[in-house]
Amino acid sequence: MSENESLFDVFLATALEAARLAAPIIKAAFTNRTLQGTLELKTNTADIVTQTVAFRSNANKTKQTSQDKAVEALVMAHIRAKHPTHSFIGEETYNSSTSLTNNPTWVIDPVDGTTNFVHGFPFVCISIALVVGKEPVVGVVLNPILEETFYARRGGVGAFLVDSTHATHELPLHKARSKPWPGFERALLATEYGYDRGEQLDSKLSAITRILKSPTRGVRSIGSAALSACYVANGSLDAYWEAGVHMWDVAAATVIVRESGGGVANFVPVFLEDGKETLDLAQRKFIFVRAVEGGEKKVNEILELIRSNLDPVEYQAD
Repeated sequence: MSENESLFDVFLATALEAARLAAPIIKAAFTNRTLQGTLELKTNTADIVTQTVAFRSNANKTKQTSQDKAVEALVMAHIRAKHPTHSFIGEETYNSSTSLTNNPTWVIDPVDGTTNFVHGFPFVCISIALVVGKEPVVGVVLNPILEETFYARRGGVGAFLVDSTHATHELPLHKARSKPWPGFERALLATEYGYDRGEQLDSKLSAITRILKSPTRGVRSIGSAALSACYVANGSLDAYWEAGVHMWDVAAATVIVRESGGGVANFVPVFLEDGKETLDLAQRKFIFVRAVEGGEKKVNEILELIRSNLDPVEYQAD
């Protein structure tokens, strides 16, 4: 094991600890949520921050607070205590002056699937990634409602799922690594509509219609970018694409998909000086493909096939 890989194990342990600290707060708030007077709107009625009761384990009190913000603060404090020189980018503390640098940076979405949370739809998770040199190297995605934890670290040791019985499974499940690509006509895909209700939505619907008519078996939308990508990693979905997401939505899942044998790419390819394609976490447009028979070469062919079916959608980069 290299020195970097040993450090990645330490960082992965920190991410798992932080996610497990936050999980009971999210689950308690989900169970006890109220839908009246509890929502803070961001850009429109589809883009919200939860305002629920967060339970603090170190005090016999409850505090009315923003669930997303409370969880993000808790996670950042736990990680900062262990790794004080690292940087942070969180959904609730991000602003236009924030940018991803080469410094080790924790990228956090405290509650991915906020609309699901509000409506009691159980696809809700916390997503924690460590990004080094602008490359995701550690990823943890924990759904406290369904009690599923996906995790991986860079280094070729695999990606894993801890299920509700506390059993650990290597990803992908169901021998998906040896399954050939079924073609669109037998594929189960996923995407999201996002919060936009203007021209960007029209472009997304155009691509969905084109792919459905290709034809394909089905296109799902579960309301969580991180979980959609993790279901690609476990082989339940053949592919997932979305425009308009942020780096905190997908950074952790990127590690999990890659280490499961799958692939991740931007809508618009980005190349290094040596001509090799790389991933731009700030682009906000991503495609995920599961592990398939044929390995990396076949995965890249599928990524390009999906890319060719998508319409241009413009978003300001993170």
